[in-house]
Amino acid sequence: MMRKCHKNTCPVGIATQDPILREKFAGEPEHVINFFFMLAEEVREIMSQLGFRTMKEMVGRSDMLEVDREVTQNNEKLENIDLSLLLRPAADIRPDAAQYCVHKQDHGLDMALDKELIPLSGPALEKSMPVYIEMPICNVNRAVGTMLSHEVTKRYKMAGLPSDTIHVKFSGSAGQSLGAFLCPGITIELEGDSNDYVGKGLSGGKIVVYPPRASTFDPKENIVIGNVALYGATSGEAYFNGMAAERFCVRNSGAKAVVEGLGDHGCEYMTGGTVVVLGKTGRNFAAGMSGGIAYVLDLDGNFQSRCNVELVDLDKVEEEDDIMTLRMLIQQHQRHTGSKLAIEVLASFDSLLPKFVKVFPRDYKRVLESMKGQEAENTKENDISEAEQPDEPESMDKDAFEELKKMAAKETNYTTSQKVEAAASSQKLQERPTEVTGAKKHGGFMKYERKSIQYRDPNVRVNDWKEVMVETNPGPLLNTQSARCMDCGTPFCHQENSGCPLGNKIPEFNELVYQNRWKEALARLLETNNFPEFTGRVCPAPCEGSCVLGIIENPVSIKNIECAIIDKAFEEGWMKPRPPLKRTGKQVAVVGSGPAGLAAADQLNRMGHHVTVYERADRIGGLMMYGVPNMKADKIDVVQRRVDLMAAEGVNFVVNANVGNDPTYSLEQLRADNNAIVLAVGATKPRDLPVPGRELSGVHFAMEFLHANTKSLLDSNLEDGRYISAKGKNVVVIGGGDTGTDCIGTSIRHGCSRVVNLELLPQPPMTRAPGNPWPQWPRIFRVDYGHQEAAMKFGKDPRSYEVLTKQFIGDDNGVVKGIEVVRVRWERDASGKFQFQEIKGSEEIIEADLVLLAMGFLGPEVTIAEKLGLERDGRSNFKADYGRFATSVPGVFAAGDCRRGQSLVVWAISEGRQAAAQVDKYLTQEEGQNELESQGDNSSGMQQDSTQSSKFTVVR
Repeated sequence: MMRKCHKNTCPVGIATQDPILREKFAGEPEHVINFFFMLAEEVREIMSQLGFRTMKEMVGRSDMLEVDREVTQNNEKLENIDLSLLLRPAADIRPDAAQYCVHKQDHGLDMALDKELIPLSGPALEKSMPVYIEMPICNVNRAVGTMLSHEVTKRYKMAGLPSDTIHVKFSGSAGQSLGAFLCPGITIELEGDSNDYVGKGLSGGKIVVYPPRASTFDPKENIVIGNVALYGATSGEAYFNGMAAERFCVRNSGAKAVVEGLGDHGCEYMTGGTVVVLGKTGRNFAAGMSGGIAYVLDLDGNFQSRCNVELVDLDKVEEEDDIMTLRMLIQQHQRHTGSKLAIEVLASFDSLLPKFVKVFPRDYKRVLESMKGQEAENTKENDISEAEQPDEPESMDKDAFEELKKMAAKETNYTTSQKVEAAASSQKLQERPTEVTGAKKHGGFMKYERKSIQYRDPNVRVNDWKEVMVETNPGPLLNTQSARCMDCGTPFCHQENSGCPLGNKIPEFNELVYQNRWKEALARLLETNNFPEFTGRVCPAPCEGSCVLGIIENPVSIKNIECAIIDKAFEEGWMKPRPPLKRTGKQVAVVGSGPAGLAAADQLNRMGHHVTVYERADRIGGLMMYGVPNMKADKIDVVQRRVDLMAAEGVNFVVNANVGNDPTYSLEQLRADNNAIVLAVGATKPRDLPVPGRELSGVHFAMEFLHANTKSLLDSNLEDGRYISAKGKNVVVIGGGDTGTDCIGTSIRHGCSRVVNLELLPQPPMTRAPGNPWPQWPRIFRVDYGHQEAAMKFGKDPRSYEVLTKQFIGDDNGVVKGIEVVRVRWERDASGKFQFQEIKGSEEIIEADLVLLAMGFLGPEVTIAEKLGLERDGRSNFKADYGRFATSVPGVFAAGDCRRGQSLVVWAISEGRQAAAQVDKYLTQEEGQNELESQGDNSSGMQQDSTQSSKFTVVR
């Protein structure tokens, strides 16, 4: 995952000789080699005995299994077990059923940017007419140009189209594999930067990347394309006005490329093509390079130390052909990118020529020289035969398995002194500091221990409603903690399926914090997250659960760093209102002001639309205002601060607007007044507990309790008495999670006599269970702020697991006084599902004056859906496909918990952002349709004009 094997920092102790890290590896390398070698051998033996040639033939063939009678005879428990029905071949039951994978994975190609490019390129595809297209691009647009290349190749085969027939200019940050397998005739020009694998498999097309024209930084000192650019390229051209990251032109076999600097392992295993580097290279340049030529501008004279000269010679550029090729490529680079560096090099070309180094693979050079002679072919065959013949008999005599064992033994020659050193290092590891001055990034995860968000003293904080979190100020602590980030090659922390749903560029802002570049870290954070001050306080941090470092020890304290970035930004005055420069005239209504609604409103406002947010409560913020207590997120200094900022940027807020219930805010009126509506009303229908006594006074839903408390706190500092008080009461909270914890913390601040937290499920394990591997969210036992406060005040953790509520017990006045409960045990039933069984004799009655039900939510309230006629899914949520967010009613979109069900704040923000993009797309298409309709009879004349033009231009 790290993909930093060359740095000797492998966190799982495999690609390293560091004794501390090798200690992390539980097994021995030869175990892995032996296992897979013997496994393969045994599988082949079994397959031959059964008459199978391929693994596919074996799938589903349970008819080939038979009972081992010796095992059943020696175990009386197994004698009467008959698995024949379970193991009956599926083909017997359903002959037409598939036995192995026949359903292709959905790659989301219908959402690909090429789906827009292909129709726009119609004139070029059908008539070979030049087409010019401009449009924005972002990092979710991957493999752009590949499907378009397929359409070209289908029609024009290998030859493709004439050069530059299709010219696509993008602006923004492109995702992975920009221009992958780009065919002849297509030119991709990108003003911005791109992720990894640019030009992968380039097959004759042209790729040009340069920084934004308005940028002020020096391109040759900054990376504009990611790792592994031009991997496996076979032909074509590429010009990059800036640096490339690592593994540039790996396995390039024919493409021509110019770049202004690159990272480690450039031109690795290159077999053909030409590369010009107008700047510094990283280490290990040309490792395994067997063909092609590279020209490197070596101004500091240190290139030889960074080049792997095992297979290459470093020559001067003296041949006339070399000089002509070099000059021509730099001129092309300057023409396509406008590179200032190229201009400077060309202006002083003759004086700089001695500084260029020609990297020339020896075997390739030998072949080229031999081809100039009369006996080129014979000489070439002799060289190949001489090189290959000696190896044949040697390999025939060797036993492959024995050789692998020797290799493993050599690698694991772990001496006693090394083990002693590792033990000493392990002791030091336990005493690692969490904060140092001048922390070192390289190996920081080994040198420093994690320190996450700190809470104030529970003895102090239970007496106020201030935030429990201690604010972390910039300084040595955050510098040290950010140094623990390993800069993984594959960061799982910002992958949607396992880490941050927003795709926060976590390694990047961690690195910027480490370098004390806080303003740039803020910019990187705000690219993907509208409200880091929310997520930095209330998000459970799935990013930390999927941190690669978490495989072996405590993960990076990402949440703390994120919160510190945005808090510093507000303190420094960097968060100023930035209203859009231009308005579109489109009106959008957002119903609900929780994280999803606010995120959608913020994004739509930035796009220039007029946005009005409707909230049924008396304050804006939804869940963040009334669902989360003040001690987790301050309502004035955090939530209202953000609302005020959005209002200053042009977002309109309407409170006490119960849309769908209040005639003043009817849905019909909203639809008439707006071009689009976004429903972000949350999942506010709580899960009830229908047991005897539920109607008793004193039994409340958790949100009733929390909402009333926060409102009274904000209105009168709890002096108006308009809240559900827990003072002097025995409180029972049924249900866990964040809401249960918030009820515990609030009750303690009221001054409750006792608090008990009942949970039906078993207590989670202290560490990951076998069925909960990394990078899944770790379902482990945690102690949150409310549990800590209860333990401090009452002497023990308030939680009690595997407890089922049977009934509520009340007095003669109908007030709850106790709960009858029973202990349960979770076991698998006959179908393999976990079911609980009551434990006889474990019944008890728990004294209770106040019962709070915190058992989650079942979906949105039904009023809006019924009045709009919205389709709902099987869980009663508003039905809207993820990625499109459009409901069954045209112009109405849904995002957040009302669409996906109860979830995290970070998911709500993510859905709000994505829904806003789809609303903007809808409004843009609507506007375009209106324009077409208004053109009327002029349309035929316009079509005639466009057909007479030699070039089609599309600007997005």
